[in-house]
Amino acid sequence: MSRILLDGENQITNPYTNSHPAVDVVKKWYQQDTVIAHSAGEVVMVQTGQRHNPGSTGNASYGNFVKIRHDDGYYTLYAHLKEVYVKKGDRVNKAARLGYMGDTGNAYGVHLHFEIRNQSDVRIDPEPYLDRDLPSNVSEKRYQVYDNVKKYWLPNVLVGSSDYAGNFGNAIGGVYADTYRMRVHDMNKGYWLPWVENRRDYAGNLGNSIDGVQIEGATYRVHLRGGSWLSWVNKVDNTNNGYAGIYGKAIDAIQIK
Repeated sequence: MSRILLDGENQITNPYTNSHPAVDVVKKWYQQDTVIAHSAGEVVMVQTGQRHNPGSTGNASYGNFVKIRHDDGYYTLYAHLKEVYVKKGDRVNKAARLGYMGDTGNAYGVHLHFEIRNQSDVRIDPEPYLDRDLPSNVSEKRYQVYDNVKKYWLPNVLVGSSDYAGNFGNAIGGVYADTYRMRVHDMNKGYWLPWVENRRDYAGNLGNSIDGVQIEGATYRVHLRGGSWLSWVNKVDNTNNGYAGIYGKAIDAIQIK
């Protein structure tokens, strides 16, 4: 059975492409069906009051839709609904009824337009996840750092692996990380920079050395340029044990487990 339809199997009528970053789905044999939540999460956006509107653009093109933020930080979006059964702020369980398939918005026939978006709200191919869990394993989270000497971002590293992000001897000036809320201490300016979330932005000032890191919800450590790895840190506060680093000493590598 489907993870997004109440009674039937998925039948894809329009696949994922660069110009159509979603899948259009009906119940097998081109039937209509009730639309259900792929996974548990919070309803973060709802649009209602829409009608059949071919050629519409922007949010209007979705017609009536529901967007859910799931516990792993991924999003699902269900569009062109005839009816909507939930409201913004609702906490829904897996398989909760969200609405009924329709043709509101820019739709040519009754179907469900289904999207999956990653933690950065970027649309990905939903087809591999139509009948299985969203990518929530910690090993699928990645992070990377900016090498101030080479002046480019180093390759991504898997959270929980034995690898680290950095080049020993080269100070880092920025950090990107999936899902985590984080901030860094700018050694040149002598203060903590603003918090960033997920990959919507990076933490740091490229070119300025980092001498402190705080990452919420993670266990992490840093390596000092010309020195060694410091102890693992698993909390964030204003004490010496609430961040990784030593003020005045540049960091050249980070490891998250």
